[in-house]
Amino acid sequence: KLLGFYCKKYFLSENKKQFYIVYKKLSTKEKKQLEVDQKNEITNDRKKYKSQHETVLEKLNFKDIAENNFTLDSLKGKVIVLNFWFIGCKPCVEEIPDLNKIQEKFKDKDVAFFAITFDSKKKLEEFGKKKQFNFTLVPNSRDVIRQFYVNAYPTTIIIDKERKIHLVDDLLAFDLMNKIEKMINEYLK
Repeated sequence: KLLGFYCKKYFLSENKKQFYIVYKKLSTKEKKQLEVDQKNEITNDRKKYKSQHETVLEKLNFKDIAENNFTLDSLKGKVIVLNFWFIGCKPCVEEIPDLNKIQEKFKDKDVAFFAITFDSKKKLEEFGKKKQFNFTLVPNSRDVIRQFYVNAYPTTIIIDKERKIHLVDDLLAFDLMNKIEKMINEYLK
């Protein structure tokens, strides 16, 4: 694992009784290669993210904060809204009141709203004491985040009743919430 411009190396003693971690400072050449590798990884993930638009979702499986399990089968017949966010993301937190309004408009419809995050259950419980988020909270969800190649936050993905993935890919849109609402209405038909 790389931390900043240091590389973490692990060693086990010959008698296998002691474990060592050594941080090695990266050379200028290694730093440049690290930057290239990171940029390529982000670019490749973004291409994979874009390529899933309007493809059929084959599987979905996660547990919410209350340990309820959700799968494609359990969500059959519903439009699924996945909002990818995390507590330390200021734009993510700022959009919560608008997302709550959308959830409120569709609370009696066949729509399931999920807030997908890598944050822990404990952190979400603490956050929930200060800020209300009406979506079903899904902690520790690195697998779901990787499944959808999400590397920008906040990100919203909508899955229609036929399991087609629709990217809400206007990160800088001024009217993003209206776009989300229109898409949900369209996929409810």
